[in-house]
Amino acid sequence: MTLFLIRHATAGVRDHANPNDDQRPLDPWGSGQAAAIADLLAQEPIEAVFSSAALRCMQTVEPLAQRLGVTVEQAAPLFEGQSRSSSIEFIRSFTGRTVALCSHGDVIPDVLRNLEVGGSRLEGRGCAKGSVWRLDNSTDRIETAEYLGPIEPAPAH
Repeated sequence: MTLFLIRHATAGVRDHANPNDDQRPLDPWGSGQAAAIADLLAQEPIEAVFSSAALRCMQTVEPLAQRLGVTVEQAAPLFEGQSRSSSIEFIRSFTGRTVALCSHGDVIPDVLRNLEVGGSRLEGRGCAKGSVWRLDNSTDRIETAEYLGPIEPAPAH
């Protein structure tokens, strides 16, 4: 069983003055990353796709969900600024299932630190936009987590 933890793809520059930053869409590079993530993971036996409600997260995993024939389900524990305990509890709730989760650059490192402190072995480091972590989700301990790195869009023809 595998849990794919995805950081949303590139979405331009954050405007700290804009109260609607959760509505910031993917930029063209990010849209390419989303398609490449779908290409990478579409053959995996993913049974569900969950995402932060932020538009950039939803857009990152929508191509994957379409390829899998599932609907992206919004999950509050994946939204920016969520407590580490609610995020890790949510992730651990999928033990024994293969799912994809899309979140943010504050949530994912917190989850990974929590896993590492709990004894999980992390292979690689990073949380770049459009990146994927593959977690061994066969037990609630999550033995290993492998960083696949940022996924590059396919070259334009």
